[in-house]
Amino acid sequence: MFDIIKSVRKRYRWALLTIALLISGSALLLQYSFSVQKYDAKVINIAGKQRMLSQKIAWHSNAILNISNYSPLHTESLEKSLNTFKKSHQTLLTKNSDDEYIYLDSALVDLYFGVTTGLDKTVLEYVEQTERLLYQEGEVNQSLFSIGHVETLLAKLDKAVSLFESQAVKKINRVANLEILCWLLAMVLLLVELRFVFMPMEKEISDTLIKLQKQKDFVHQTSQNKEHFIARASHEFRTPLQGLITSIEDLEVSDTQQSVKTQANYCALRLIAILDELQDLQALSAGKWIPHLKDENLLESCNKVVIAYEYACQQKGLKLVSCLDESLNCVCKLDHQRLQHTLTELISNAIKFTKEGEITVSAKLFNDEFHLTVSDTGSGFSKKITDLEFDSFKQTNHFQGLRTGLTRVQYVVKALHGEITFTNNKTHGALVSLYLPVTISKTLPTPLKVNDKLTCLVVEDNPLNTMLLTRILGLLKLNYDCAENGKVACDMVSENQYDIIFMDLNMPVMDGFEAIKKIRSELNKVMPIIVITANTSQNDMERVYKYGANLHIHKPISQQAIKDALNSISVVSEIN
Repeated sequence: MFDIIKSVRKRYRWALLTIALLISGSALLLQYSFSVQKYDAKVINIAGKQRMLSQKIAWHSNAILNISNYSPLHTESLEKSLNTFKKSHQTLLTKNSDDEYIYLDSALVDLYFGVTTGLDKTVLEYVEQTERLLYQEGEVNQSLFSIGHVETLLAKLDKAVSLFESQAVKKINRVANLEILCWLLAMVLLLVELRFVFMPMEKEISDTLIKLQKQKDFVHQTSQNKEHFIARASHEFRTPLQGLITSIEDLEVSDTQQSVKTQANYCALRLIAILDELQDLQALSAGKWIPHLKDENLLESCNKVVIAYEYACQQKGLKLVSCLDESLNCVCKLDHQRLQHTLTELISNAIKFTKEGEITVSAKLFNDEFHLTVSDTGSGFSKKITDLEFDSFKQTNHFQGLRTGLTRVQYVVKALHGEITFTNNKTHGALVSLYLPVTISKTLPTPLKVNDKLTCLVVEDNPLNTMLLTRILGLLKLNYDCAENGKVACDMVSENQYDIIFMDLNMPVMDGFEAIKKIRSELNKVMPIIVITANTSQNDMERVYKYGANLHIHKPISQQAIKDALNSISVVSEIN
């Protein structure tokens, strides 16, 4: 891309330089043409005045010769006219340093100095006789002032004016020819530029754009493939993970086996974190991520994460110190899930880069702002960190979190209008400080219970997922029926009355997309539809809402997630 820019810039500069030279040459030629015209106009004007002055001299001379018409004004005017006539004649006959006439060409030289014409001799004789008359210096040849002689002189002066004009026209024609030549040259150069500069440049740009379009299409296809892969991978992971989490929750273990259950909880949390990271990356790359604010207890949200990492610290021989202030024990409107992901990432990175010592997690509320610090006794930072690097090629192996995880953290923190800083501890290790504005709820949320008179339809092809979801519905004392695919579900909806539908998306025979579309558009049913899916594709989520879904829940699901979903679609009531 940079090579074509360099090539285009070089060719364009040469083309501009050539055009600039042509324009400059044309401008200079026009200036020369104007100067020649001005110069020739001056000469022609002088030659034209000679005719007028010769007549004026003859008139005043005849007036002086005729005593009866004489007036002193004739003498004064004759003297002025004669001086101008002599000066103009000398100007027309001016020579340069090479003894060549400046204003006379060969025809004018013949006119002025030819044996038969002798305009110069005639003028000098005319001037001489006028001076004799004017200054009374001898006998005057009065025949020189006669009409016949003056007509002969005028004829020669007219001839001189014509030759001067002809000379000027020749110069103008030469300049005009040069201008035409310059124009033709400009046209030829423009054609040359078109053929050897602009056409190749256009082809090069066109080829590059086609290449870039192919690369863009390839990147778009790669992005779609990546999105599809992430969605499918997330789906395949979340389905068995649903059973794992539910099984762990239902386990009743002795005190001696509690560490095993803790380990299982930790592993499940890490799997969920990995899946959520893939989902977040997909949303971040599409620019569609938005915070989901909820009213929950801030202390409980932090404790869930910190407790889950006790096992990881024990395995590495590290001490996990939790300093969660009592001020956190309040209900705050915040994206608690993303806060937990952020805390998970910070603790995970602290453990990763700490070989021995302890990890300290401290948090408190101060002036409606959540203050969190995660410090460790690890390697710390080799330089001051002003912002997270997004370019993986610039990342170093010693930078705590310069990978996907903390890049997501930074994006989330900015979306929540917070601030995160990375510094070294005064003693040893790293210190990460997080500041988030929070809104403390003035009143606690009213406890809710699910209406146990609801009848639900569970549409799920996987027996394990069906068992897990129906178990949760049974714990909530809800009635339910089951359908193994979308076609069966549509038949059951057309025959029975259901208050709510839990719909999977990826099913044989008829998938959830077509089933939702048919229930809304063909069967005209308006009961709430909650999508239960492991599919995290943003395009698919937009599609299900377009077809008429009311809400979606990503697998693995929990009893609380089902309660929250029922609360969102207003099918729960307050506990009296």
